[in-house]
Amino acid sequence: MTRVILSLLAAACLFAAAPRSVWEGVYNKEQAGRGLKAYVEECLKCHGETLLGGEGGPAIAGEEFMSRWKGKTAGDLYALLRKTMPAEDPGNLSTRQYTDLVAYIFSMNNFPAGEKELDRDAAVLGEIRIEPKK
Repeated sequence: MTRVILSLLAAACLFAAAPRSVWEGVYNKEQAGRGLKAYVEECLKCHGETLLGGEGGPAIAGEEFMSRWKGKTAGDLYALLRKTMPAEDPGNLSTRQYTDLVAYIFSMNNFPAGEKELDRDAAVLGEIRIEPKK
């Protein structure tokens, strides 16, 4: 029985998501484009056209963003958006819209696009580190 449990644990470790960086192309351009659309509809009024803050909304791009989010994960950002945004109706967007918004925020922070969309799975998002360029 112990061997079976150890074998299952070893297999689970092999399939666990490996930590990645936002610099590894974790979203694609199409997804960021959908995120732009959601941003204009839901976020622009508070965070401004350049994402550098606006009426009551903090900067979600640039140095202020990096200072606040360095060392955190895409999962942390997704969770905060889902819990608190839009301010007048938090949690009202779809999972896809929130993930698309994270992709758009990444694009506006000059993190490179890749081939695949940013995953919607919380465990995968939790493995994507937000960090400055090395």
